[in-house]
Amino acid sequence: MSSSRPFGIYTIRTALLAFVLTPFLIVMIISGGFSLRQLEQVAEAGMEEDIELIARSIRRPLSYALENGHEETLRRTVTSAGDIGRVYGVYVYDRNGQRITAQGPSNVQVQDIEAADLASQGSEQGGFEEIGGEAVFSYFMPLTDSGGRINGLLQVTRRGSDFVQQIREFRARAVGVLAGSALLVLLIVWIGYQRAIGRHIKAMGQSMAQIAGGRRDNRLETKGPTELRFLSEGINRMLDSIVASEREISARREKEYELKSQLHQNEKLAAIGRFAAGVAHELGTPLSVADGKAQRALRRTSEQDSQPLHDIRQQLQRMERIIRQLMDFARPVTPERKEVRLNDLIQSSLQQVEGERQRQEVQIETRGDAQCPPLQADRLRLEQALINLLRNAVQATPGGRVRLSWICSPEGIHLTVEDNGPGIDAKVRHQLLEPFVTTKPVGVGTGLGLAVVNAVVTEHSGQIEVGNSDLGGARFELFLPFNSPTTLNETSSE
Repeated sequence: MSSSRPFGIYTIRTALLAFVLTPFLIVMIISGGFSLRQLEQVAEAGMEEDIELIARSIRRPLSYALENGHEETLRRTVTSAGDIGRVYGVYVYDRNGQRITAQGPSNVQVQDIEAADLASQGSEQGGFEEIGGEAVFSYFMPLTDSGGRINGLLQVTRRGSDFVQQIREFRARAVGVLAGSALLVLLIVWIGYQRAIGRHIKAMGQSMAQIAGGRRDNRLETKGPTELRFLSEGINRMLDSIVASEREISARREKEYELKSQLHQNEKLAAIGRFAAGVAHELGTPLSVADGKAQRALRRTSEQDSQPLHDIRQQLQRMERIIRQLMDFARPVTPERKEVRLNDLIQSSLQQVEGERQRQEVQIETRGDAQCPPLQADRLRLEQALINLLRNAVQATPGGRVRLSWICSPEGIHLTVEDNGPGIDAKVRHQLLEPFVTTKPVGVGTGLGLAVVNAVVTEHSGQIEVGNSDLGGARFELFLPFNSPTTLNETSSE
């Protein structure tokens, strides 16, 4: 079963989170914790330094009052120091460890022997101790007289809970800052990903979906970072290559279909040709015998009784022409190329259709270039093709007009035969050059004349186009190429 999501959970977004952002946050947390510990130690040292500074600030007046026996001064000084919020207790001892005055709970003060020992050491010291289930920080400082002799001891204390509370508050603020920084980093990375990568990847996905939906001309936008633009350009090149390949494959298929159709048509024409050749061969001899006997009968028949025999001979001659057309269409011909001048070809063809032109009372117009280079061609075959076109035009327009025109170009000669007859139905125009296709009534045309014309033009590597004439009838244009592109230039130089 396919998933409804087009992609899995492993995306660029999750990869960025797993391999970039998560390690960064871990390093950030570790370094933040280490820095926090360092800051806690600095804060703790600062709090101890506060007690030390308080002790130093009252040391001198206490030493003076102790030396001169000013008990009231000692009491006021200790009381004023004890009133400071950061101080838990202040205690003054003589050199023997006996407490002289105090400000604060009595359970925090040291014993006489311990105080005497601390005073005798003559050095400042401090530390935490557990007193009555409460952690207390005590700072001891010896008191000296004017001669520098130790005459007492000062003890300043502070609750350990003050240290813990302040460090806890500091830690909470630090953790809050660290968490806020992490969230800010996450937000910045998310927005940056969407702006720099996410929106471009989304646009690429939408474009690919449109292409998959059938819009093969759609292409990806080449925007965003260099890597994404490089990827989009690569995908676009791949799509162009696929489209070009599809077009090439389609063109090859069409070409293959045309070749198959052409091969099928050639096979069909070859079969028709073989059949026509056999029929023509079998009918040729009997028709010649019948025509010969009809001609001999005419010699023995009077003029008034000879018309039926003339009609018979006329129909026999028509059948002979049909047989010649069948033979011309059926037998394979290799053109015997010789120099053929266009004027000679036109004049000979016009003479061949002159009798039929007069019977049909058709006017033939000729116009074209005066000088055309000669063709290397089979004159008899070209003459046969031109006669067929002229005869068809004359038969199509009794009492009308036929126009024969030609134009010489560097590539070859364009011959055009037109008439003002009824024209050609568009439904049969594309089939008109095939054998046995005709627009003439039954018994008048065989449908081989234009097939022979097409065969002759193909033999000479030419082309034939069928269309409508501005005279109102049909138009047949033949293009016969020169064998050499320099033929026209050589003729002009002569």
